[in-house]
Amino acid sequence: VSGMLGGREAIGTPNIDWQEAALGIGKNRRKTIGFGTYDKRSRNYSDLEIYIRELSIIEAGIGCAVWDAAIILSRWIFQHRQEFAGQYVLELGSGVGLPGLTVAYFAEKVVLTDYIPQLLDNLQYNVNLNRTVNEGEGGYMKQTKDIGENIVVSYLNWDEIDTPLEERERYDEIEQADVIIGSELTYSPKSVYTLVKVVEKYLKPGGVFYEVLSDDRDGVGLFVEVITAARWEVHAEPVSAELLGDFKTKQRPETYKFYTMRRRADA
Repeated sequence: VSGMLGGREAIGTPNIDWQEAALGIGKNRRKTIGFGTYDKRSRNYSDLEIYIRELSIIEAGIGCAVWDAAIILSRWIFQHRQEFAGQYVLELGSGVGLPGLTVAYFAEKVVLTDYIPQLLDNLQYNVNLNRTVNEGEGGYMKQTKDIGENIVVSYLNWDEIDTPLEERERYDEIEQADVIIGSELTYSPKSVYTLVKVVEKYLKPGGVFYEVLSDDRDGVGLFVEVITAARWEVHAEPVSAELLGDFKTKQRPETYKFYTMRRRADA
């Protein structure tokens, strides 16, 4: 996939119909992810709706669309929304931004990050898309909070984590967060050590990193081993059935775990 760097290529990623992807260049899709009860008459969800524009994978890489793990993470965030009150949340590898857009309704500040220009432009588009309140569109939370006031889109290339600032083409200042979130960030063993460096740089001591990962991804075991060796407290559990479903993403069925990784306070 064009633009995938430093081992973050699609190793163990979902099956892709490349013919469909090629024909989809320039054709954007809008998707609605809802929370609460769906009303067939109004075609709205009772609690919250997040609107997403998806791109072609040829144009924007693996981050072009909503994948199952992102929906699972977003559902978990909605269920545990009270945990994010007053928190500064950083999303890594945002892609189209579903989890970050969801948590923005509950957190004090959210930063969405990626590094491919098309994804960054689309992230800002999706932020703006969810700022708009139209009559009969969206759940109750859409009328009570403009997430555009507390959400920022920033460039973050993990492969530049050790590169001096003066040698980078672009650098966005990002403060350490209270919480980091991400889905399917561990593509392969090549990305493990870089990802650990990233979370250690951008998460406050005592902060927590939440991630949803498929058991099928290469590098998951190594990632847990490395971050545990760095004295992080790691807890993994199977994703509960209530967070699963037929998400109509055309992704093959997989088994997921939810990881809670807490950085030691004296780091």
